[in-house]
Amino acid sequence: MNQDEFAFRVRQALNEGAERLDYKTVLRLEQARAAALARKRRASPATVRLPALQLAGAGTPPVEDGGGGSRWLRGFGWVAPLLLLAIGFVAIGQWQKEAEIRRLAALDFAVLLDEGPLDAYADRGFGALLQAERHAQ
Repeated sequence: MNQDEFAFRVRQALNEGAERLDYKTVLRLEQARAAALARKRRASPATVRLPALQLAGAGTPPVEDGGGGSRWLRGFGWVAPLLLLAIGFVAIGQWQKEAEIRRLAALDFAVLLDEGPLDAYADRGFGALLQAERHAQ
């Protein structure tokens, strides 16, 4: 016997037993069901609020929603991503600056060793680069 067949037989037995109950018993069961559903509706809240960001600390009490001191903790929820974004931008800027320095150092090294391509000396940008380096020193 599979599960569906068993459920069908149990339902049939309950239906047959319910048909044999007298009117007063059925009425009392309906009233008890309605009262239980009403209690359930009153007991359960309509909405549940969950914090978007909950900070965990060792041995600290949980942050309560209505406390005045917890406002700055709730505000930290949008500050942390902005702080991480700013740190990421600074790190990318530093990485690009170091890559440019490495590229210019390789160019300077090639010029000093006279290994640079001849086309580089004829390029207008190369002359501007050399003049900018002289003025910077």
